[in-house]
Amino acid sequence: MTLDSDVELQTILGRFFDFIGEEDFEQCFHWAKSELQLVGSPAYQLAEQFEQQPKVELAELADLPKRDALLLFCACYGYARHEVEESNWYLHAETLVRSSITALDALPSSPLVKVLQKFAAIQIDVCYIDRGIYTSQEWLMAEATQNIDTHLACVNSFAAEFSEKESQLYAQYLRPEFSAYRHFSEGVAIIAQLCDMRWNDPVKLTATMAKLRPQFIAAVKALTAADKYIMSTDLEALWPPLTFFSENRQPGSGELFVERGSISISYFANVNHIVTRELRQTLTEVVASAPQNHALYLSDWGAQTPKSNMLNDIWAGIAKDFEDIYSWQLPQLSLPFRNKGGRDTELVFDVELIYYPMGIFALNLRAPLEYVSASGVRHAMSLGTPFAMDQQMHWNGQQVGLLEEFAEQRFAELADLLNEYFSHYQNPVADLLFYNASENRFVSTLLDRVVERIDGKDTSMTAKSLKGHFAYPVFVLPQRELRSAVDDWCLRTVTSDEFNLNKDCYNHDEFVFTNHHECILGLLQQPNWVLEQSAEMMEVAAAVNNLFHLTNKLLDKQLQYSLEHAVPSLQDKKISAIKLRAQVKKLTDEGACLKQFTQDAHWLLELINAGSMMTFPDHTRMVQKVFNHMDFDKLHTRTQKTLDKIHYRQEEIISETAKLYEKLRTRNGKRFTRVLSGSMALISIGALKDIFDILNGSEMGFNISGPLQVSIVTFFGMLLIILLINKNETDK
Repeated sequence: MTLDSDVELQTILGRFFDFIGEEDFEQCFHWAKSELQLVGSPAYQLAEQFEQQPKVELAELADLPKRDALLLFCACYGYARHEVEESNWYLHAETLVRSSITALDALPSSPLVKVLQKFAAIQIDVCYIDRGIYTSQEWLMAEATQNIDTHLACVNSFAAEFSEKESQLYAQYLRPEFSAYRHFSEGVAIIAQLCDMRWNDPVKLTATMAKLRPQFIAAVKALTAADKYIMSTDLEALWPPLTFFSENRQPGSGELFVERGSISISYFANVNHIVTRELRQTLTEVVASAPQNHALYLSDWGAQTPKSNMLNDIWAGIAKDFEDIYSWQLPQLSLPFRNKGGRDTELVFDVELIYYPMGIFALNLRAPLEYVSASGVRHAMSLGTPFAMDQQMHWNGQQVGLLEEFAEQRFAELADLLNEYFSHYQNPVADLLFYNASENRFVSTLLDRVVERIDGKDTSMTAKSLKGHFAYPVFVLPQRELRSAVDDWCLRTVTSDEFNLNKDCYNHDEFVFTNHHECILGLLQQPNWVLEQSAEMMEVAAAVNNLFHLTNKLLDKQLQYSLEHAVPSLQDKKISAIKLRAQVKKLTDEGACLKQFTQDAHWLLELINAGSMMTFPDHTRMVQKVFNHMDFDKLHTRTQKTLDKIHYRQEEIISETAKLYEKLRTRNGKRFTRVLSGSMALISIGALKDIFDILNGSEMGFNISGPLQVSIVTFFGMLLIILLINKNETDK
């Protein structure tokens, strides 16, 4: 039975399009999943696992009832649309849309089913439009609109084969949707055409915008009239940047490209202070002795043997105590990057894991930027943010979607490895490796050479000319989650030059901006050794800053635990002297580790505040300002307060536990005395009976037996009991 003759399927289809019309995609998913759960359908398990496994194979749908197949389509499509609107998981959403098409393949083929598949396929192209918007790649938008036109043409051909009922269903549910997609596609195509012109003659851009504006407004109004709120607002927001380009770009200026530069994306994890010393010692021994195999070689990651690193000579103040820096070179990570015109271009990251003293791991990903457009640089910067779009990345034979997930996976595996290696501690150690890839991250972008492209010819930019260029804000504006249009950075207020940190170390036309999560180094007039120094300065500063940030989180948890877990009372039946002794030792050891960390932290803070961290005064002033812009002062102040609270609470607990231990020993000693006394009493009574036996067996002429013997033994037994009771009263 096909869809046009199955009333139950038609009812499901109607409910589905009710949700689509209301733009309530999340509820659409939950409704479809609940319907599958009610009948115990095997498709329910597929829907339950969409987040982990969005791909559905046709073989999994063998013998699936038609009703369940259509509900699975609804669930896949609803979840995908929800992801597109609420997240940046576009690859994940595209996979779910393809799964929805697969679910329709499980239904008997008909023209209406084929049209439903085209309806779903258009959403994949909408994802590409969003990719084009968020990464400022207008050519992706243009290609997507062409694909939508192709899908709509196929729909028209399938519609010619409809039965009467299919025509009714199409007119009721699908025609309004396709009409909306047509208006949206027409509007996006206009934007893509104008964006392609934005770096050409601004006069010509202005004239073309005036010509196409009525068509664009008509598309927006048509979507508004059709109550397609999301599409209409998304489309309308694409126009303002083009207006700004046409009105503000200087005649004769061109698009900027970074001829030579680099980007470094780092994630940080903090090692629990109870193992930092031992880990540092172990790494020293491993590097020095180079055993053939070792757990810390990270061989499962394809890592090279760890090596010892040295800081640059600008770090005289901390060089000695920071000499134990170790690193592992991991396999490269690559992703397709801005492949306009079918070019096989990739962004290739060198991946390195670094361990710094005081217990901070940094997972660094560094890639060169060569002839990347200014918009492309901003795209690369966004890869290290929590709002990055998922990509088709490849690392060590694995597919990776997000750098944040990549970091989370590496740190989770590293935590397991360290817990296994340090199994002589409490196993597993709670929070042995503490991390949060969404918060503890840093993106450093270095610009070495920048060119301006006009009519296909590149001209080198000076630092001064770059700062005066229309596109200068693209480099210095902090990353934001909001990306509503191609190159919408032009609509934002540029970072004030009062935050430029160039004054202490660099030339007056150069620029250095930083905050807690990112920095930009615009050093167009410096030799390579200065570039390396500057990049390292930012990396170390970010590592120190994140060390204290993560330490605060870990200390907060420790303090909360200490406050919530009081010392047990003497009446607690579970306590024992052995447990208390072990608890005191554990707290004492942790306190010693915490004290050592406190001393190290004080040492580092004093170096920073006193200006003794760096070799040269200009670097000292520079790094102090870097820490200031990273809000380091607030972090270390909070760290110190929390450390003081934990030290005080731990000393309290140790003191109370020690007192309880002594009381328990005293109580146990009294119990032992009572037990011993009782035992001696029983022995004494038993001995008295033996004396009677000996006397009765003698030839002394008398016999003590029967009631008389019992009376004497009972008398002495009662006398001993009275004595024991009196002793108990005295012990209390």
